[in-house]
Amino acid sequence: MKLRNFLYLNTKVVEDYIAAIDGYTYDEESQAISTSKEKTLAGKGVFGVASGNGSHTGKQSEEVTRSVRIGDAAKFEKIYKYLCSNEDDGLKYYEFLDEQEYNNLYRDDFLEVLVTARFSKMKELTDSVKKIAELAAVFETITDQHILDKKATEAVNGFSALGQMKSGKEIACVFEFEDGSHPLVAYLDESYFRCEQDNFVGQAYLLCKIIRKIPKGQSIKLDEIFDDIKKMPLNRAQRRTMPKNMDNPAELRDIIKGPALVVLPIAVYQ
Repeated sequence: MKLRNFLYLNTKVVEDYIAAIDGYTYDEESQAISTSKEKTLAGKGVFGVASGNGSHTGKQSEEVTRSVRIGDAAKFEKIYKYLCSNEDDGLKYYEFLDEQEYNNLYRDDFLEVLVTARFSKMKELTDSVKKIAELAAVFETITDQHILDKKATEAVNGFSALGQMKSGKEIACVFEFEDGSHPLVAYLDESYFRCEQDNFVGQAYLLCKIIRKIPKGQSIKLDEIFDDIKKMPLNRAQRRTMPKNMDNPAELRDIIKGPALVVLPIAVYQ
């Protein structure tokens, strides 16, 4: 059995898979534990011609019932073992992908991969600006001096507004193999992180399910600012009034080119 330190664990998916495997799900179970103890009885012999002190040792047993909680790690382990035991549609492990292996992957395949995670450029930039703003506020409190001029303050406020727009939404994340080819794109729910997000970025194992493939010649854009507007049902006149170029600025542009995979992240662990 592998012992894992979870950085991210989608407990809803885990519960759904447990329910599919067992037909039900539960958080607690009762365990019966048998215990035994020796009991010594002492006495004086009076039978026959001989007399003396003697003792008799017997065993007494009892059963104790306790209620135990089924942890998320144990539930994940059950799913992991189930996937590994499935010969036809089991778990596939990769530390890199070549063209032939990529072509042999299909939607709904389960993968365990050793990869390095990074957040989208949008999140990385807005997080950095947030830290700068917090540092500037501390510095101003200590020294009573402003370290950001008017333009810098406006830029910080603008990026902070972008960060608030993305707050509460899924976080776009790119998982890359060591050779940099065949990246995996995933969208993470903030409520399932098991560590600080600053400690999440780095090399780890990812267990995931393929949602779709991005073939060579195609691409996917991450964290498009105007993506919601593009999806609005506008009529022809409204579309003519919209700007022609609604792509992210170059500093925030994050395009993942195929061949790549879009996956459902189940767990990230070390």
